[in-house]
Amino acid sequence: MSLNDVTSFVDFIANNKSIHWIIVSLLIIIFSLIGIGMWILGKYKKSKKTIIENLDEFRIDFKNFKMKYKVFLGIIMVLLCIMVFAFVRKVKIEGSYLTIALLDENDEVIYPIGVDILKEEVVDEYTFFTYEMSEIIGDDIITYPVLYKWKKGELAERLSEYACPHFEIVKSSIVYLNSTLTDLSHGQIFVARPDGLNKRIQEKEVYDFTIDGEYIYFSYCFDTIGVGLDGHALYRMDLNGNNKVKVAYELSSPILRGNHFDVVVEDGWAVYDNYMIELGYPANGLEKVVLLDNINDEWIYYTSNRLIKATPDGLEQEILDDVNDFWYEIDNIDDNWIYYRKGNDLYKIDTDGNNKSKIEK
Repeated sequence: MSLNDVTSFVDFIANNKSIHWIIVSLLIIIFSLIGIGMWILGKYKKSKKTIIENLDEFRIDFKNFKMKYKVFLGIIMVLLCIMVFAFVRKVKIEGSYLTIALLDENDEVIYPIGVDILKEEVVDEYTFFTYEMSEIIGDDIITYPVLYKWKKGELAERLSEYACPHFEIVKSSIVYLNSTLTDLSHGQIFVARPDGLNKRIQEKEVYDFTIDGEYIYFSYCFDTIGVGLDGHALYRMDLNGNNKVKVAYELSSPILRGNHFDVVVEDGWAVYDNYMIELGYPANGLEKVVLLDNINDEWIYYTSNRLIKATPDGLEQEILDDVNDFWYEIDNIDDNWIYYRKGNDLYKIDTDGNNKSKIEK
């Protein structure tokens, strides 16, 4: 067997992920024993005519061996088997960058191929990646992404206890969302590092997060009705979970599209579907709002923790109804009247902020 044959065989073992390494090891041992046996029997063919006669003579010769030689040969065979198992397992796990070995829910070693990896990021000598797992829950088969940490030559280590729909890398740290298996819209924020740290940094559940610079931005998940309350606000915190500050309120408006479920933070602005808010540290509800759509209207109307009208470029702003402990939400704007809610009460006010009155149900 040439060196090229050996190299090709090693590549085959390393890249064929459908064959378990134990099976490969057993096949190598079996074929090796067959080869050795054929070689030994070939030595007897010079004097004997049949394979049975060759085997009979070999059996007699082996029976006459001294016990110490038999023990020695047994030890050699055991060591060779161990070496084969160790070699094949090493090749399967370390053979190539794409050969990532991990354990499934039954503790079986599996080797996901490149197309199975949903997202991967490299930090130092570690690769962090998400991979979809399947689990039977009741009568249903649930498929969900799981976050793993992998170092070449080792089994991948599962980081997310449950599902991980989203993770980001910042300053060699891995910020990820640990969600339930059936609902990936919210969860717990964890931070992991190559040195083994893996801890929850936010005590309450949140809707997904976004990262800008060295800060994490998020909204709490607990249920509150309407905008203008702390529960619906956008918050910022350090990578270790410290120094939380409210940076923007959720807005309600017939013309503004977007919500606290889907936001991108860039250069001090929270960007939604068709508008953006300049962040405050902390926010007070009067942060500049810029409409991203082109309209001919002179004013736009919205609520934060108060009722506001402003120019679409955010340069001018007027308060129509001031801060209140209740949630605010605009229902409708008709001609010169704004119809809105404060808590469970309905109000109307003209677009100049005058003639406010409560609407009886």
